[in-house]
Amino acid sequence: MSDIRKQISNTLSLLGKDIKNIHISELHSRKEYKRRVVKNDLLNFDFSRQRINEKAIDYLLEIPDLINLKDSLTALFNGKARNPSEDRNVSHTLYRNKVPSKNFELIFTEREKIKSFLENCTAEPTLKNLICLSIGGSRLGPELLSEFQSLNGPINVYFCSSYDLLELRDALRNCIQSETIIFASSKSFETSEILKNLDYAKSWFAQDPAINFEDHLFGISSNASAMNNYGIKESNQYLILDSLGGRFSLWSSICLPAFVNSKYESYLKLLEGAHLADEYTNSTPWESNISVIMALLNVWNANSLDINNHGIFTYNFRLRSLTKYIAQLTMESNGKSVNFESKESPFATTPLIWGGYGIDSQHSTFQWLMQGKTDTSCDFIGINDGKYESIDSQEMLLSQVIAMTYGENNKDQLFKSVRGNNPCSIIQLNACKLKNLGFLLALYEHKTFIEALILGVDPFDQWGVELGKKLVINSKNNKEFLKGHFSSDFLPKT
Repeated sequence: MSDIRKQISNTLSLLGKDIKNIHISELHSRKEYKRRVVKNDLLNFDFSRQRINEKAIDYLLEIPDLINLKDSLTALFNGKARNPSEDRNVSHTLYRNKVPSKNFELIFTEREKIKSFLENCTAEPTLKNLICLSIGGSRLGPELLSEFQSLNGPINVYFCSSYDLLELRDALRNCIQSETIIFASSKSFETSEILKNLDYAKSWFAQDPAINFEDHLFGISSNASAMNNYGIKESNQYLILDSLGGRFSLWSSICLPAFVNSKYESYLKLLEGAHLADEYTNSTPWESNISVIMALLNVWNANSLDINNHGIFTYNFRLRSLTKYIAQLTMESNGKSVNFESKESPFATTPLIWGGYGIDSQHSTFQWLMQGKTDTSCDFIGINDGKYESIDSQEMLLSQVIAMTYGENNKDQLFKSVRGNNPCSIIQLNACKLKNLGFLLALYEHKTFIEALILGVDPFDQWGVELGKKLVINSKNNKEFLKGHFSSDFLPKT
């Protein structure tokens, strides 16, 4: 790990000592927030209620140049950012480009296949149900998009991944074979959860002898040979690049199931918003660059203020799954302590990301946030478009931010006092549109990438996850494996 990162870490610790015992209300009253609101046509970002002073902000804005961020962003947007531990480049930003890049023509070939499918599927009167077998990034992104669009179209869409098959069985109770298609989404097409669900779906289709299962089965993967071996017809295969990470795959055919009740143009609007975020992040000065500021604040809160968790609370029901999506993106990318060269990061790396739909959270976890003894940093995300369903929710969001940051001192009844002082940022989409959502999601991707560069970890691998997968295979292939670790009372009953 470079000496410059050690220097940054030490400086952040020193700067934090000046802030730790200062309340956000004091910082706010000093007017130290003039440059802490960033606006554009798609969303607004307010970080005026972060626990930080101007001296610290000035230093944070030096960090991007210290780590040569501009060069790294140029590589990212040209498809040349590296995943060193898996020895390949990273291609997710190329999926939202307007024209093909050399050696990445597959992206646009598959885009035409997506267009063809979406134009034809709603014209098929017998298609009533789509079952999407997917997990991790292959599920969280499409499910978020499906909920965000909130369409009551002719096709029922179900997302299933539970290893006990209960989720799939519940979905199939609402379906009949002749009206149902299956999408199996797995980059490797070796994911045990997906293959187990797929085998069950195959047995369910076999209950109707008039059905040819292959006509109802579609696959999305980078592994064409595995899809062939499973019997998925080439015409029903959607290929993604091996350089496209699962948690960055939303922009590819992985999201196809989310658009079956809308139009191909809706998919393009999502890509347009993300592409605008690419251009914005690549060209905007650091002091007004939302991706950069979010990354710097995350590093500040974790390393200068010793805050080890970050809550993300959404205040529009269509965004209810956004926290899960960002949690996977962030923690699977930056939940590491050692880089590819086996050198330990001098920083506290990514905090725990948690939260959920804010309206529900107010009646559960917010009590802990308000009066517990653990500090938490937060993002509050809403849609402020002037529509009836947004107005009350936006008022609720802003009220909770005041409580979370300012608190309330009740000297007569201390049990009613709320400490506040939890650093909070506000993100508001200016319209409930896919273009705005695409912009937001891409900003979080870039924030994650920039944070990884500061921390000195690789955001594109996930070797911790791989260990869990390996041990599951061991337990399947060797029945004695688990016996060596657990008493018989805890082994699976047969």
